[in-house]
Amino acid sequence: MYRSSRLLTMGVLLVVISSPAWAQNGLMRGSVVDDSDAPLAGVRVSVTSEALTSYNKVLTTDAKGQFKLRFQASQAQYVFQFLFEKSGYQSFTQPISPTMVQRMNERFVMEQAETQVVESHGDLGSIVTGSSSAAVEAFNEGLTAQREGDLDVARVKFEEAVAEDSDLEPAHVALAQVLTDQGEHEAAVEASDRALALVAGADALVVKHQALRALGRNAEADAVAELMVAAEGDALSARRLYNEGGTAFQAGDQAAALDKFRQAAQLDPSLTDAHHAIASIELAQGNHEASAASAEKALTLGSEDVRTLRVLYDAYDALGRTDELAEIAPRLAAVDPDFGAPKLLEQAAAMWNGGQAERAVALARLALTMDPGLAKAYYFIGLDFLSKGENADARTALEKFIALAPDDPEASTAREMLSFIE
Repeated sequence: MYRSSRLLTMGVLLVVISSPAWAQNGLMRGSVVDDSDAPLAGVRVSVTSEALTSYNKVLTTDAKGQFKLRFQASQAQYVFQFLFEKSGYQSFTQPISPTMVQRMNERFVMEQAETQVVESHGDLGSIVTGSSSAAVEAFNEGLTAQREGDLDVARVKFEEAVAEDSDLEPAHVALAQVLTDQGEHEAAVEASDRALALVAGADALVVKHQALRALGRNAEADAVAELMVAAEGDALSARRLYNEGGTAFQAGDQAAALDKFRQAAQLDPSLTDAHHAIASIELAQGNHEASAASAEKALTLGSEDVRTLRVLYDAYDALGRTDELAEIAPRLAAVDPDFGAPKLLEQAAAMWNGGQAERAVALARLALTMDPGLAKAYYFIGLDFLSKGENADARTALEKFIALAPDDPEASTAREMLSFIE
């Protein structure tokens, strides 16, 4: 039973890190659905942050599959790791930062656990050749209990199934998974080996790999991992490595997480999630060129995911690549209603007041590419021209500012400056 933690394209892993200084207190509204787009109630959502060790929120989705979480302005610079769990569905982790928005609307998709169901046909027997009806019925009852979170009953039923039919390989795998979930890793290895003696399948290998890792038998686990790659194929192996990266990230080991994500991206270059995760961690570590390259790769794969665009925006911003910012900002605004020219102008004002005139003017010009009617942008540009002695251009910009916003508090200052410009 291969239980991968699937981080869905941007619904998600892993990480959006750096955030602009002007991020405000915000509200995140999350909705969790299944793969048929039906809302999922009762999903446990655990929220932690590596940087804020005391932060630990546990939420539960309501009848509409929704939850809410408020962020403070001081938390905008941090990454929060979301863990989604519900019996019968694949758990997954998703790192999110409030970044530059005041309100975030996020959608998450949970897939059903990849458990092989053996159907019973009553007196006609089961679809598994050679298995008894009693074994199949016990197995199916075990699956039901497992999906409902009752591992004790599931274990009893799977044990009944293998006792009735020792050749029923899915029952051995299911029993191994339950034993792993209960922390009985030695017994899980033994159950996995019994399954592998029947069929050398990827499901049994995955469970054995989990159990061996939990026991600290890493050399054996590495050997099993090689067999998993051969049994799964590149795409599934890449997804598994990606999920292992998510687990490492949640545990606070960014180096191990980054290594897993790189392995996943190398094995399956089309895995958008892996490129996004690499970009996010590289951004958090200050490797802005590497972050931009990975985010660009994710976007070339066809994703206009809001989180990837945010990462790329922040990387370009840190690098001072204003031409690229001018290209990416409208794309981000198209998918993020809380991002746009007014926010850029807010950031420009903060930069100007902080003495970063060059960056402020660059952002003001960028805001004008998105909305030519932003009066205050011309004010900053005019002041910049004036400071450089370029009086003609300063006059043009300041006059434009006054024409657009004659009642602005700075309009009188602009008029006074114009009276001294030759």
